[in-house]
This record gives sequence, C-alpha cells and structure tokens, in this order.
Amino acid sequence: MKKLIPFLGLALLVACGEKSTSESTNSNKINFTVEIDTVQVDPGADHFIYLAKFLRSSSLSSDKKTLYNFNPAVPELEVIDLDELILKEVIKLENEGPTGVDAANSYIPMVHVSDSGELFLNNWSHMIKLNAAKDKKSRYWFSSDSLKGESLSEVEKIYPEGFMSDDGKFYFSNYGKQDNSHKNGLAIVNLNSKELKKVPLDIFEKIEKFEIVFRPNEDSKTSVTETVFYLPFEDKILISTTAYNEIYLVSISDGRVEKKSFHSELTDDAKQGNFQKTAGSQKELFDHAKEKVKEVNFLKFHYDDQNEKFWRFSTTLDRMIGDSATYDIVLTIFDKNLAQLHEEKVDYSEKGSLTFFKDGALYSYINLEDELGFVRIKPSYD
Repeated sequence: MKKLIPFLGLALLVACGEKSTSESTNSNKINFTVEIDTVQVDPGADHFIYLAKFLRSSSLSSDKKTLYNFNPAVPELEVIDLDELILKEVIKLENEGPTGVDAANSYIPMVHVSDSGELFLNNWSHMIKLNAAKDKKSRYWFSSDSLKGESLSEVEKIYPEGFMSDDGKFYFSNYGKQDNSHKNGLAIVNLNSKELKKVPLDIFEKIEKFEIVFRPNEDSKTSVTETVFYLPFEDKILISTTAYNEIYLVSISDGRVEKKSFHSELTDDAKQGNFQKTAGSQKELFDHAKEKVKEVNFLKFHYDDQNEKFWRFSTTLDRMIGDSATYDIVLTIFDKNLAQLHEEKVDYSEKGSLTFFKDGALYSYINLEDELGFVRIKPSYD
C-alpha cells in the first residue's frame, strides 16, 4: 500500500522539443491595492451544503457563475449560483441502475460538469458520463486496449486524479508506473476519438528528491511529497510545482512543451532539500515535514481574466521564535504571457482547497461554522 501526502497543506496549515526561457523580477512596475471581505452562500432553509471533502469534489463553470458540488453519499449535485451566492438547485442522482453513478462507496477523485451540462465522474477503473438530462450514461476506460494513438507500456497506467476540458472533449491526467512509484508525464485523451497522446515531462523526476518517506513494513509506504498544479489556459495546460520557481506550458494540440523559469529577490528559486528524507515513525515523518515547510513553497498560478494577470503566492521562513516559526508570504504577479511583473511581501494569501478568480476578485473557499463561504481579495491597479 502506498499513501501520498501532498505537501501543500503543510505549507499553509522534459519533453522532445522543449523550449526554455528565464526571467528576472521587475519590481515596482505596477502599483495596486486590495480589498478583502468574506461572503457566505445561502443554502436555503432545509439543506446543508456538502463540505466533508472541502469542495474537492466540485466543478467550477468556465464563466465562473456556477459551482457544482457533488455529494457521493446521497448522491446528488448541488448547483450554487456564485453571482447571487445562493444554493440554486439540488439535482438528485441514482447510485445504482441504468444511470447509477456508483459513488456511495467508491473513490471519486475527479468531478466535472461541462459547459453543456454533462457530468463526468472518474473512479479507479473508469470514467462515467451522464448527459445533460442525467438520463443516459456512458463509460470510458483508459487502459491500453481501449485507446488508440500512442500506447501505454505493460507497466504504465493513466491515473484517475485528472481533469477535463471545459467542453468535455478531453481528459488530462498523469501517466506512469502502475504501482504508483513514478509518474512519467501528462496524458491527453480525446474522448471522441479515444486517442491518447503522451507528453513526457521531467518535472516528476525533479521533485522526487524532496520526498520524505516512512516505511512501516516492506509492503507499505507513507510519504510527504511535493504538489504538482495544473491550470488549463487557452490552448495550453500550465504545470507548476511547490518546489521550483518555474512553469511548464504544454500545447494541447501537439504536445509541445515550453518551460519558463523565474527569479525572485524575496525567496529562493527552489527548495534546497536541507531536511531528513527518511523517517522511522509517523511522528518522525511529520517532524521532518515541519523542517521541510521552512523552505520556500510555491502555490498555484491563478489567472485573472478581467485584469489579464496571473497571481501566485509563495511562502518562506521569516524567523523562529522559540519553537514557533513565522513565515513571509510573497505575491508574484505575471502578465497574460507569463512575463513576471511584480513581487512583494503581503499579509494575505489564498485559503482552503478551492481558489479562483471571478470578476476581478480572488475567491478562496472557507468553512464558516459548517457553512460554505469565500474570502475575496479584490485588487485595484493604478
């Protein structure tokens, strides 16, 4: 058994034809202020919005007007109006039968609602699609004998923790070893033609050296790993990690890869790895992780389509006060072409497990006494 613990929670708690560029910071190029507030979604009189999975089983519409939140235990799909901040509708689903989603006792790492209203659910073995009316079900398998195009080797698989294109035509995920020991790159699957394109990436090999491992016995492994972030943007997939001040841009159409490296005057440009990588107990694992979190940690890129800018937060150790650590938060701003514009230390950051820009404000999920809320950070640029 292998258990992976993504490193992101601790911080706030390549290919053939690859092109590389490097950029330095250019601070003081832009001036801005922010307004911060907190809002709560009205669930109505007789409903509690499902928050047990911290919105990890949710899907955001491409226009950012609607949040679909899937409750596998019932099962049902909550439709949340993000303009009015109300629960608009609850769509009841079947767990069994011709249109059953078989989610009550299943691992469902991916939920997506397409622009046309189709519901996609991924589990360990296959993907389920319900049409917009939720009265017709299709299945997709991602094994080598079910796909055309490039082939998977006998020891490779496509991982179920993927994501969809907004139109529901493409599935994206990592591919790698069947025993979960190593990922090799990005798999792009055209659901209409069943064609697979494999995009090898060196990003996974680069972050393996920062993994902290505890092996309670020969057959099991628990590890603290770096997080890899994915952001669909126009005709590309943007890929970054918590370990490096860089980003990969993968073309959806032909799989070409470009890498952009950045430089910060306020943090290191990569983790140094000055912490123990092997633990003899669960306690040691988390003790080592506490040392790891003192090194720089880069969060996800978020695109503000109203102001045509990317934001990315990062954290790094400020100082120790006794046994307690205090951290600097650095906000870096990039233009639409990922040219670095500005960085500065700030006293705010993204929160929770769902963060996105809507109408020029950065929304971050927050639990408000078991009710759904968002912290909003709205910049105004001079």
